[in-house]
Amino acid sequence: MTKLSEWITEKYQTWEKSQGKPQSYYAFSRYLDVPHSDLTLWISGNSLPEGDDLVKLANRLGAEIYDILVKPRPVGQLQTMNSAFLNLPAAFRERLNNAIIEADQAINQHHLNPESIEAKQRVVRIFERWGFKISS
Repeated sequence: MTKLSEWITEKYQTWEKSQGKPQSYYAFSRYLDVPHSDLTLWISGNSLPEGDDLVKLANRLGAEIYDILVKPRPVGQLQTMNSAFLNLPAAFRERLNNAIIEADQAINQHHLNPESIEAKQRVVRIFERWGFKISS
């Protein structure tokens, strides 16, 4: 068993005890808000969580999952944003994600200081193109 599968199995057993009666992995996957098939793959060691599923697991089971997967832990505002991001409607998340990526690329491509007036103006225009109105 891999370290991840052992960790998830331990978390499952702790959760199951907290429920007061035997629970299935299917019920655990619903609690985690991840596909049952993915949970099965992670427990068997045949796959690793990533993206939104990784954030969901970290929010429900603990940020040590990042250590197990040897990935940097989100800190401060980023952790809060990751958690909140998952609660947004999918279409809104996609537009917001695209706006953020485009803004980041524009700042990097033009070698702008993110706090400069020019960077802020570009970011506002980009977000407006994606349907977000930003006021100062």
